[in-house]
Amino acid sequence: MLARVDDATIAYIADADARAIRIVDTGRMDELATFTLPGAPAQLVMLADHRIAASLRDRDEVIVLAGSGLPGAPFTIAEHLAVATEPIGLALAPDDRTLLVTSGWGHTLTTFAVPSLTLANTWDTAPEPRAVTVTDEGRYAYVSHAVGQDLERIDLENAMTHWISLAGREEHRERHSEPELLPRAACQGFALAKSIAPAGRIYAPEVQVFSGEPTVASSGYGGGGGRMEPEVFDVAVVDEDQGTALRGSLDLLSFASSETRCVLPRAAAASAEGSLFVACLGDNRVVELDGVSAMPASAEIRTWVVPAGPTGIAIDEPNHRAIVWSQLAHKVTRIRTRGPTTIETVALEDRSAMTEQIKRGRELFATVSDPRISGDGRACESCHPDGRQDTLVWSTPFGPRQTPMLAGRIAATAPYGWNGDATDLAAHLKRTFARLHGTGLTGADRDALIAYVMSLPAPPAEAPDAELVAQGEAIFGSEDAGCSSCHGDDGRSPDGLRHDVKSATEGDRRRKFDTPSLASLGGTAPYYHDGRFTTLRQLLVKSRGAMGQRRALTSQELDALEAYLRSL
Repeated sequence: MLARVDDATIAYIADADARAIRIVDTGRMDELATFTLPGAPAQLVMLADHRIAASLRDRDEVIVLAGSGLPGAPFTIAEHLAVATEPIGLALAPDDRTLLVTSGWGHTLTTFAVPSLTLANTWDTAPEPRAVTVTDEGRYAYVSHAVGQDLERIDLENAMTHWISLAGREEHRERHSEPELLPRAACQGFALAKSIAPAGRIYAPEVQVFSGEPTVASSGYGGGGGRMEPEVFDVAVVDEDQGTALRGSLDLLSFASSETRCVLPRAAAASAEGSLFVACLGDNRVVELDGVSAMPASAEIRTWVVPAGPTGIAIDEPNHRAIVWSQLAHKVTRIRTRGPTTIETVALEDRSAMTEQIKRGRELFATVSDPRISGDGRACESCHPDGRQDTLVWSTPFGPRQTPMLAGRIAATAPYGWNGDATDLAAHLKRTFARLHGTGLTGADRDALIAYVMSLPAPPAEAPDAELVAQGEAIFGSEDAGCSSCHGDDGRSPDGLRHDVKSATEGDRRRKFDTPSLASLGGTAPYYHDGRFTTLRQLLVKSRGAMGQRRALTSQELDALEAYLRSL
């Protein structure tokens, strides 16, 4: 976030690793101060009275700071605003009267009246919401998602939600005698930006994925040869007043000749001159696109390589600069955006508590430039955003496979893979890299990647109904339900065995599947190896008789069991 303070342009940076706000003079490229927070900040926004709101992702709250944070006006915490689990995205309505907050794991949009900061309303959203922005007249909020096919348009006056499909379609001739349009799934919706010139556009950087045809075996994960690359970068353009996507922005046929590269888009900002700037985590670059184009992703103007892990960007309009925060490298980059390009970088003190091994593993998890990991432009983060899951089902050599969550689910859950083929993570990684057409990691880098994956924390648990959860726990451990016999008394300790639960499909080469951990189960839909069940209730009801259940549970028992499973 940029602000003018005493004739200087100041960058306020949410440094999640340091659990702090870093304050940098972007003219002198000096760090002026650091303010330690009670939690890990995700985003910042400045209110009309110059107070700063910060979402604390691991604390389920937004704090509001008074002061500039500079010497003579240090920050003080003025407010603590309770919100749903894992607050991430922040936005201020154009009239400065409404603060909006998205909660990722809590799949909620919360609004507060400004300046009083009293709770105004809450809306349930689709899973994993990230960025939020508000239309000029303040009526509609647009919410993007790390997973899923749609952008949400929420009517803040009438509490109605409209879904805008961001999925693309592409002609695929290689494997069909007649031309056919095959779908691509949209994901990695971490960023949104509102246009300045021309006005009235919402830009939604994303990734378009071809996960394959479930009943057709593939040599790796998805893909299909020819033009059907597994993943391509895209920017959907939405008319903010009409709530419709411009058709051209989802026409993936344009990518047959496009040379624009941006892997894992994580932040975006529009300039008054009509450009869209996107920070790309996977290949450590910033791309400038023509925001006037109907297909910005195929209208690249310039690109710059920046330090590892760009996750934030803001435009300094008066000075024609883009200011970029690279979280993985803990560096700030200043890019001159008009005239001859200049790029300058300053390193901030690394205040992270992570070990060097885990830092290295995190960088490897997001990188796409290492042929040992992938030969087709993907990274671990491509299918496991934030160490979680993309909610997609991929074609593989052994049949359809739904992406499992990694965060909080790896330790003590061997063997690995849906068929339980790998006795340890090193063996599982070897298989994974081969399917990504990578040559494979060994030695210290392999160990670093494993250490990072092991360190990923489980998403914060939702606040449960204690009495209902206790009832559900008793049912979970009962002989009638039969859950604990395979998943362990705590639901997180699978038996390490493979079972035939009558779930094999036409495309499966094997009928037995490894028992998964149930940690964070409530937020990991869809369910089963092929993603056939879209809700937890559907899983509990329709799998009866296949997974140890001796009798049909009553509706009340199902309520209790579901509450317990959601608490894990």
